[in-house]
Amino acid sequence: MNKKVYLKIVCLAICVISTFLAVISGNFFTKKVSLQIGQIAKETVYAPFQVENEIATNRKRELSEKGVLPKYKVDIKVQEKAVSDIEMLFEYAISVNTTDIAERLGKTPLEVLRSRSPIGLYRDEFDTLLAANSDDLNTLKEVCIQTAAMLFEQGIQEDDVQKTQEIRNYLVETQLNVTYQKVAEGILSGVIRPNVILDEVATNAAKKLEREKVDPVFILQGEKIIERGTRVTEETYNVLEKVGYLETNKNTKYKHYLGIGVLIFLVLIFLLRYSKRMPNKKELQDKHIYLMVILYLLSLAITRMMLGRPFVYLPLAVIPIIIALLIDIDMAVIMHMVLVIFVSIIFKGDILFIVYLMITGIMNTLVVGNMQERKKTMQSALIVGSIQLVTYLALKLFIGAEMNMNIVIESGIAFAIGMICVIVVVGTMPLLESAFGFVTPMQLLELTNPNQPLLKRLLLEATGTYYHSLLVANLAETAADAIGANPLLARVGGYYHDIGKITCSNYFKENQTLDNPHEAMDPIKSYQMIISHITCGLNLASEYNLPVYIKDIIKEHHGTSVMQYFYMKAREQKGSFIKEEQFRYKGPKPRTKEAALVMLADVVEATIRAMQDKLGLEVTIEQIVTRMVKQKLEEGQLDDCELYISDIDKIIDSFIKMLKGMYHERIQYPERDEK
Repeated sequence: MNKKVYLKIVCLAICVISTFLAVISGNFFTKKVSLQIGQIAKETVYAPFQVENEIATNRKRELSEKGVLPKYKVDIKVQEKAVSDIEMLFEYAISVNTTDIAERLGKTPLEVLRSRSPIGLYRDEFDTLLAANSDDLNTLKEVCIQTAAMLFEQGIQEDDVQKTQEIRNYLVETQLNVTYQKVAEGILSGVIRPNVILDEVATNAAKKLEREKVDPVFILQGEKIIERGTRVTEETYNVLEKVGYLETNKNTKYKHYLGIGVLIFLVLIFLLRYSKRMPNKKELQDKHIYLMVILYLLSLAITRMMLGRPFVYLPLAVIPIIIALLIDIDMAVIMHMVLVIFVSIIFKGDILFIVYLMITGIMNTLVVGNMQERKKTMQSALIVGSIQLVTYLALKLFIGAEMNMNIVIESGIAFAIGMICVIVVVGTMPLLESAFGFVTPMQLLELTNPNQPLLKRLLLEATGTYYHSLLVANLAETAADAIGANPLLARVGGYYHDIGKITCSNYFKENQTLDNPHEAMDPIKSYQMIISHITCGLNLASEYNLPVYIKDIIKEHHGTSVMQYFYMKAREQKGSFIKEEQFRYKGPKPRTKEAALVMLADVVEATIRAMQDKLGLEVTIEQIVTRMVKQKLEEGQLDDCELYISDIDKIIDSFIKMLKGMYHERIQYPERDEK
C-alpha cells in the first residue's frame, strides 16, 4: 500500500468516526432510561431541543373548542309543511260543510273531517270548524297562517317548542272570538315544530378554526421536563418519549448505531468515488481531498456546537462556496448535499430544516462559485442574503405560519448569516490560496491588472521585455484554451515569467538601444548575467508576494535547456573542454501544462522576433514554430508535465495562427519623389 492510498484511507476513517460521534451525540441519539407512567423520576431531565407537548396542546385546543357556540340553520320546509297542513285542514272543513261527501261516504261529518285532517284536534274543536261558515273559516285560516309565520320567523329550537302562552298572546290581539281563539290555539300547537336545527358542518368548521388558532405548547431547549423525585404522568411520559429519553428496547440503540454507521460509510464512499470520476474533469489532487476533509470536519464541529439553535443560524453555505471557488462547483453541490444529510440527522431536523438548507446551499454555491472579482463581494453577499431571506419566508408561508415579529427577526437573521458567509469566504481565500497553493480566477484577474506595481516597473524599466511578455502571454493563453489548460493562469505566467530582467534589463536584446554589452564580456559571465534573471525574478516575486504557482513558472520557463549562443561562443574562444552543463539553466523542467506553454511561447516568440527579417524569404512561421516546439520535446523539457502528443499539434497550430496575425506580410509602398 503506497503512501497516498494510506493517507486517503486515514482521511476516510477520520471522517466516518467524526461523523458517527457527531450524530450519536446529537438530538437523534440522547441518553435513554427505563421509565414507566407512575414511577418516580430518579433525575431531573431537561429538553435537549425544542419539543411539542402534544397532550398539553390538545388540552388547550379542547378547552378552546368548548367555547365555540353551536351554529344553527333555519329549515324552511318546516314552515312550508305547517302552512300546507293548515290550508289542507280548512279545505277539508269547507268541503265537508258545503258538500254531501259525508252522506256519500256513509259517515258523519265529524268522522270524515277527523279522518282526513293532517292536524290532531279535540272533538269540540272539530265541531266548531264544522259549525262555522265559510267566511269565518277563511278568517280563522288566515289568522293561523299569519301567527305560524311570525312564530317561525322568530325561530323555534328543539328545546323551545312550548309556545302556548306566546300563541295565546298573538291570538288575543286578533279579532277572533274566544271560541275561535281556542280552535286556533289547538291548530297552531299541532303544527309548530322546531325550524332552527343544529348545523353540524358549520359548527365543526368553527371548532376546527378555533383549534387552529391555538398555538402548540412547546417545551423549549433547556427547559425542565420532569424534576427528580416527581411522579411520571402520561403527559411527561409522552414528552420524554418524543425527545428519545425513554429506552423502550435495549437493542434498539445498537440497531440505530449500526444503521447510521453503515449510512455514513456508504455516503462518504460515494463522495470519494464521485470525486475520482467527476464528469469531464480530472481526478482531484491530494491537496483538494485534504482541504475537503478539513472543511468537512470543521462543518461538523460548528454544527455540533450550534446544536439546538434555529436552523437559520447555521452557516452551512460557507463550505460549499469555498469548494466551488477553489475546486469545482459540481463537487461543491455534492458535498453540500452530504452535509445536509448528516446535519439534519444531528439536529433531528424536519422537512422545513432540510428544504431550507438544501435550497439556499445550492443556490448560494451557484451564485458565488462563479464570482471572479473580489470587488463584487458585497454584491454577492446581498444576493446570498436575499436568497436566504426569501427562501425562509416562502417556507413559512408554505406551512401557513402567521407572520409575526419572530418571523421577521428570523428572516433578518437568515439575511445576515448569508452575507456573513460570503464575507468570511472571500476573507479566507488568500489564506487558503497560500496554504494549499490554489489558483483562483479572482487572484489571477487581480494579477493581470496593468496597475500592478511589478508590471508597471517592468513597463518602465524593461520596456522591451514588457511587450515581449504580453506577446508570450497571448500565445500561452490561446494555446491553453486549445488544449484544455487554464488560460488565465497561462496569461498571468506569461506576464510575470521574465520580471527578473528588471534588475539587468540592458543585458537582454529586446531592451538594448545602443551597444550590446555581451560583445565585450566573457561568455561565462554573460551566461551568469542572463541566468540571474531567474533568481532575481524569484526574489522580486517574494518581495511583491506573488503566489507560488507564478514563482514556479518563473523558475521553470527555461527548464534545463542550454544557453546555445554563449555555449557556442565559449567553445569558439576556449576550445572543446567547455561543457554544455556549464551553460545549462538550473531548472526544474516545467511540471504543469501552463508552465510548459509559457516556455514554448517564450522561445517561439523570441525566435520569430530574431528572424523577423527573414520571414517569407528563407523560412516560414510554420517551420520556425514546428522546429522550436519539436526541439523542446526532443530535449525532454516537456517530460515532467501532462502534455500529450495530440496537445503538441494543437499548440503548434495555435501558435502559428497567432503569429501569422502578428507578423503578417505588409504592403510595400513606393518611395515618394520629393522633386
